[in-house]
Amino acid sequence: MDYFKDFFRKIEDLINDKLNQFESKLAELYKPEGKEIMTRAETAEYFGVSLGTLNNWAKSGILVPIDFGGRVYYTRNEIQAKLRLAS
Repeated sequence: MDYFKDFFRKIEDLINDKLNQFESKLAELYKPEGKEIMTRAETAEYFGVSLGTLNNWAKSGILVPIDFGGRVYYTRNEIQAKLRLAS
């Protein structure tokens, strides 16, 4: 019984490691061109709004999120472009 638990735990750890590596590579791809990605929390803090407001903006198309691996990201370029349009 413990063998199966250990086996599945190792598989889960391997998947999580690979996902983290892929997310790091994704972030590196955006940085050279100034397209740094931001998490939901970072984006909400940047705008000074709640996560609920950020979610409403995403639903209404004000900001378009990048969904990856069950996580949501925004590009800094898109955020800055939206700010320029609002001003």
